[in-house]
Amino acid sequence: MIDPTNVTNFNLTEEQLEEHILWWICAAGKNGVTAAKCLDNLLNHWKCGTPFETIRKIDNLEQELKKFGIGCYKNKAKAFRQLVNSGINLKTCTVEELEKIHGIGCKTSRCFLIHSRPNQRYAGLDRHLLNYLRELGYSVPKSTPIGKKYRQIEKIFLELADKSGKAISKLDLEIWNRSRK
Repeated sequence: MIDPTNVTNFNLTEEQLEEHILWWICAAGKNGVTAAKCLDNLLNHWKCGTPFETIRKIDNLEQELKKFGIGCYKNKAKAFRQLVNSGINLKTCTVEELEKIHGIGCKTSRCFLIHSRPNQRYAGLDRHLLNYLRELGYSVPKSTPIGKKYRQIEKIFLELADKSGKAISKLDLEIWNRSRK
């Protein structure tokens, strides 16, 4: 099961990468801890190979996501189906490739890459990071922006990470864990 409090791992197997991207999709707009439990329950209940193989074999995916407490189950089912049938290489894919998948936006694609590959120059602008930036006096929205605004705020966070001397993944996780308390 994914541990959202310690999600950074640069040595994930292909199977672990599959679980991680599915979790990032589930966690979008939701509680990461709850999303991890719900996804783990679903995958263990239906286990028949890798996470992607398992998802491919679930006939009524929407119903099963709902049954296992995965919110926005219609959209998540569509994202899961498109992802597991995309042939995407999770070890080498880009933000742009991930964002071609329905339900994977700027935040989800970046969070996946930040926490599964070293030295990624992205920011996963979730409400925790946006709150952090507001605490520092920046004028940022309460919810994840899109497009040009996303990239502007991302640049601010990357500069702050550089000044801190911490890896982006480490600072991101510290902010997330601190905001949970």
